[in-house]
Amino acid sequence: MRPKAEVSMDDKQRAVQTSEAGNQHTLVMHAVLVGLTPLIPVPVLDDLTKNYFRKRLVRNLAASYGRNLSDKELDALSAERERGCVSGCVLAAVVYPMKSVFRKVFYFLEWKRAVDLTSRTYHFGYLVNYALRRGDDGKSLLDLRRAGEVNAAIQAACREAPIKPVESAIGGTLRQSRRVLSAAANLLAASLRRVTRRARAEQVAEVIEEVEPQEEREIEPVVARMQRSIASVPEEHFRRLREQLDARLGINQYRER
Repeated sequence: MRPKAEVSMDDKQRAVQTSEAGNQHTLVMHAVLVGLTPLIPVPVLDDLTKNYFRKRLVRNLAASYGRNLSDKELDALSAERERGCVSGCVLAAVVYPMKSVFRKVFYFLEWKRAVDLTSRTYHFGYLVNYALRRGDDGKSLLDLRRAGEVNAAIQAACREAPIKPVESAIGGTLRQSRRVLSAAANLLAASLRRVTRRARAEQVAEVIEEVEPQEEREIEPVVARMQRSIASVPEEHFRRLREQLDARLGINQYRER
């Protein structure tokens, strides 16, 4: 018979794996949807689309744990701390007209960014999922720390942790699926062209929701392949991510990993 402590540790490890497996499809689907946004040739609307899918990822993960986030919590937990719109939008306005001239160069760069975004979103979603999981005391990291603190710690962990194992799995899948992903991106872009560049997030959300079921059906085979690829990544990679987030939040003893 195994020692009691060992059984307890095994049970905790299975709890982590079961939770992640249950939300794996949600994580991968949204990571791919976010990754498609660089392929939408409409400045500003591509960022609004990315933010829509990022927020929906957080909301769906929270719902899987029976948690209904307030608008304030959702905004804080899903916020992305990147360069501001002043520099970003100016750059987009300058770069966009050049795409027709340097089409092959931008085609390569857009696909590279698609891989980066998909990988970054998957890691972000993975840690949000972990932060929502309840520990031994019945509380999650989000119960112990404010949503903004958890978000900042997640982004710091994603920046500092090596992401190559998952990035390689994602990159290989996306490269094999360019035709399908391009078709899905074009479907979304065609709908977004009905929206002006001054559109609000609510208008963009309405347009996306109309084509979302069809788009998800298009990319479902890609999602399934990517899930299999990510499943081959050693558990050690994810364990380090979880440990890094706990350390960032100053919570090292409350849950076993």
